Amino acid sequence: MEPRTSGGRTEARLQVRELSKNFGGVRALRTVTLDVGPGETLGLIGPNGSGKTTLVNCVSGVLTPSGGTVVFEGRDVTKWTRARRARAGLARTYQSLRLFKGLTVAENVEAGLVRTSDDRASERQARVRDILDAHGLGELSGAPVADLSYGLQRRVEIARTLVANPSVLLLDEPAAGLADEETAGLRDLLVETRTRLGLSILIIDHDVSFIMEISDRVTVLDDGRVLFSGSPQEVAQDPGVITAYLGTPPADAAHA
Repeated sequence: MEPRTSGGRTEARLQVRELSKNFGGVRALRTVTLDVGPGETLGLIGPNGSGKTTLVNCVSGVLTPSGGTVVFEGRDVTKWTRARRARAGLARTYQSLRLFKGLTVAENVEAGLVRTSDDRASERQARVRDILDAHGLGELSGAPVADLSYGLQRRVEIARTLVANPSVLLLDEPAAGLADEETAGLRDLLVETRTRLGLSILIIDHDVSFIMEISDRVTVLDDGRVLFSGSPQEVAQDPGVITAYLGTPPADAAHA
């Protein structure tokens, strides 16, 4: 089955081409192709088991794909380690928080900076302060991260990925477990951060409303394949996507 796509792409900061991943006899990804352009947010949705996290794991270097390529800023990084990809500017978060619970907020964020022989402590601290302020965490810099609410811990995790100035950010279910007000705050923060840094974002989440609000385009995976890719409005109205994932639309939407 060929994926259906609305519109064409002529430039991309991240290119995934014919990516496949097999786990024994299970085909988790089946020749997935997608692009993320400069300053663009691409949402990734689909049913459980559709391959979303497997795709991010292959793109970030956690998993080695069975076939296909990952091209980041014009370089084939398919065989690069995840550490090398991160140093080059391809950063990610995980479904489960991976913070150092025994450290402070500032110490957790500083851990995202790659140390070099000519590092200056003052410059590192200034960079950390800037990121904390931008994420509304400045007054909490000295607080133990374990004492923060889950929503604030999510912000710390995202701040840690951004402190080293990546150009592409992969977010795996950042809104999971957040209250509605926290989700709205996260949405505003990501939109502001993308605009301020010129960041490209590939984001997975089961909160479809959140994805539709934050994304420039949305790609739908089903059974390891790209089912459809287009604007949020096009995805929400596509009959194949509705059948596979979104369910029956409201009566007014069905006749729009």
